[in-house]
Amino acid sequence: MSRRTAERTPRRIEVRFWRRGNAQPHTGFTIDVSKSGIFLGTSVQFEPGERIRLELVDKERGFTVEGQVARVHRVSLALRHLEQPGVGVRFLSPGELLQELVGSRGKPLAQAPQPTPNGREATPPGPESAAPAVASTSGGGRQLVVEFVDRTSFLNVYQRDISSGGLFVTSAEPARMHEIVTVELRPPVALPAPLRFEARVVHCADGAPDGTGAVRGMGVQFLDPDRVRTSLAPIVLELRR
Repeated sequence: MSRRTAERTPRRIEVRFWRRGNAQPHTGFTIDVSKSGIFLGTSVQFEPGERIRLELVDKERGFTVEGQVARVHRVSLALRHLEQPGVGVRFLSPGELLQELVGSRGKPLAQAPQPTPNGREATPPGPESAAPAVASTSGGGRQLVVEFVDRTSFLNVYQRDISSGGLFVTSAEPARMHEIVTVELRPPVALPAPLRFEARVVHCADGAPDGTGAVRGMGVQFLDPDRVRTSLAPIVLELRR
């Protein structure tokens, strides 16, 4: 049995990067890399949730990818000779980019969950369900309860989103951009205690006003993704057996 984690590897790679709306690139270097993102050494001031386009410069294996700033490490000028400022960047998956592209035009994605009369989200068949089976809000929309009705839906969402440090949560009333929320995850197993994690809202989807079924909700980035993965690891192993 293997544990799926995005382990970091120290590696210095030149990076050209563009902020959204800027034509001129900046240049920096990676401090460490993983399958889900990089830590980029730069003195450019970013904010969590900001979009960034990255080109990792390598003669044989370079590539360009869209990313999102997950955390910011600021260092005072007096200490920069000792410590490198920079940002942790999460790579955006093709599914997230497609959701943003199609959703922004008011069109539904294929097999998007459809609301049912009781307020639950009906998970369509197949492995690519767009969101957890149930999402409800309490406490002014700042506490999110995400319930998975079966093993398949949980493992699909874990593999696609949670293991990379984020989650898309369907909700009739999405929180505000950059708002800090508490996410309670309810996998389909008995738990000795609730699984609650703090997260930041990094994307809001308003759905389709014409009722065509586009997903309404929010993308959140966990503030401590390593803690989330560690907490869920035994549950994932149990459900994969």
